[in-house]
Amino acid sequence: MVNPFINANTITIKIFCVLLFFVSTLANASPLSKTLDLSEKLDLKNHPTWLKLLHYERSGDTSVVLNDTFFLSPDGRIDPEAELKATINAYFIQQEESDSNQAICRFPARYYWLSHHLPLSGYRLKNTNCSALNKWGLLDSVKSVSLLLVSGYLGNPASTFGHTFLKFNSNPIDNYTALFDSTLNYGAVVPENENSLSYIVRGLFGGYKAGFSDKYFYTQDLVYSNTEFRDIWSYQIMLSDYELTLLILHVWEIVGNKFAYYFLDKNCAYRLGELIDLVIEEELINDVRLWYFPVELFHMLNSIDRDRQESGSRKLIQSIKYIPSSQRKLYSQLKLLTPDELRRLNTIIREGSHSLQTQMQGLASGRKILLLDCLLAYQQYKIIAEKPDFNRIRHEEKKQTLLSRLQLPVSTGTPFEIPEIQSPAEGSRPMALGISVGSESNKDPFLILNWSPYKKESVGKNSMQGDEFVLADLSVGFDDDRTFIDRFDLIRILNLNTASVQIEDEDYLSWELRLGVDRVDDQDKDRHDGILSFGIGYAWQLNSAATVYGMASLAGHTIATPLQLRPHVGLRFQMGSLKTWVYGGAESVNSNFEFSEIWGGKINYHINDRYAVQAEFSNETSTELSIGFCSYW
Repeated sequence: MVNPFINANTITIKIFCVLLFFVSTLANASPLSKTLDLSEKLDLKNHPTWLKLLHYERSGDTSVVLNDTFFLSPDGRIDPEAELKATINAYFIQQEESDSNQAICRFPARYYWLSHHLPLSGYRLKNTNCSALNKWGLLDSVKSVSLLLVSGYLGNPASTFGHTFLKFNSNPIDNYTALFDSTLNYGAVVPENENSLSYIVRGLFGGYKAGFSDKYFYTQDLVYSNTEFRDIWSYQIMLSDYELTLLILHVWEIVGNKFAYYFLDKNCAYRLGELIDLVIEEELINDVRLWYFPVELFHMLNSIDRDRQESGSRKLIQSIKYIPSSQRKLYSQLKLLTPDELRRLNTIIREGSHSLQTQMQGLASGRKILLLDCLLAYQQYKIIAEKPDFNRIRHEEKKQTLLSRLQLPVSTGTPFEIPEIQSPAEGSRPMALGISVGSESNKDPFLILNWSPYKKESVGKNSMQGDEFVLADLSVGFDDDRTFIDRFDLIRILNLNTASVQIEDEDYLSWELRLGVDRVDDQDKDRHDGILSFGIGYAWQLNSAATVYGMASLAGHTIATPLQLRPHVGLRFQMGSLKTWVYGGAESVNSNFEFSEIWGGKINYHINDRYAVQAEFSNETSTELSIGFCSYW
């Protein structure tokens, strides 16, 4: 017979074990459950920083990151709440695992941010399981960051408007000579030998994938400053320790992931603006239109910085430093030479190192040292510019020059000044909107509206040193009974090479390009003449305020003579806020090379960075004179 007391005890023990199991399970699940509940109450799934960490579009509908591995949830690309829950779950499930591939090691910025909103038990900034992340140099070495603006480069369609990248400074003060500081660059992955037309079309319509890459600063300096001769402006950004850490950790997360690339808007400036947006309260890219040129990012930085200072808040921009191109450095150094010494230098370059001793005869020891130092600087400049090609003769010439220099006393070198060029973001914004009154022969005045998304004119308030680059410049006229296109330039470029020092083996050609439409009068009827014009010539800088040039252009026309020769001269000069450009010359009117007179020009008086009064005159189009007002924004 079974003892009823034994059965009762057994049942009681079983019930107690089941209850103990559930209590234990609930206790173990409690931190995760409580954390998920709290994230729901705080609505973290819709928090701007969480959406930025996932790189969601501004509408919040989807992430622009193309890699599935960037998400922990299968729906993470389209559902920020699902990704948040998966991220929190992964923390509690994997925190005891010893695996550098666990979520907390792959997405340290997410957990660093979440740790400031949720009680993540046992969270540490440096997790012992994340060996690769802990060895990463940026975590311990970075003291500040800088956004760098690179001047435009006409040798590459994607670089025409300039470029930007991020630099991680190992010094609290931005030291642009620290060549082994890390940088973060964003660019398209372009196949080798891609033809120019395909490159432009695919770049405009998102045909390329792109991503972030980290490199040493010296590799960026080699390309931009030493090979393409582009100037750089370094904007050091003031961030708190928290903001700096969050940015650095997110860089770890995002490097190697892919995005769709668009030259005009979703480009380097946009993506780097997104990264800075992650850690500051203001929006750098909240008003992005169909385009976002690199200089616009820096105009926004300046605007936010001014607003902060006016309100008494912490500055955004710590400092702005100019980094001149290697070409600009060389030309500044060569200005130390007298005209006779410069002639001797050019003779050595032209005839080779065997003429060294002859050309140095009659010079004092100090002037010989200066001449040889300048020659070595020139040879090094050319060697770097010609990479990856190896010029054996160039290297041998440098070797012989160095041997001659070693025969002379040690010298610290003669210091020289490099004129500082103002950042493009310190001038007018690129988009221009103008209103003016135009006139033509024997007709009533009419209204003209002008618009261009990117206008850097020779008379503009910008950093192009008298050069011009204008895109999609449209002028529409209105009178009593009609609306008409007065002028349209798809692209207009004037590139004046005004080197103040002439060196052998350097290209000093200036050039101009125009593709557009002019309204012309044909027996009292408006017609539109399509024009494709290209010209080459030379330019001379007379002084700091005046530049003169001569140009010979060949222009194709859709009206009258199909091909016309156009020799002309131009003058650009500045008096304070008043900038003027005038030209005059002749243009062939038939195949017998009979020429007609041409002339024209522009005058801009800049009230400030945003507004200007302008006048334009010409004898080549129906509109002979226009006077009006222009705003830049």
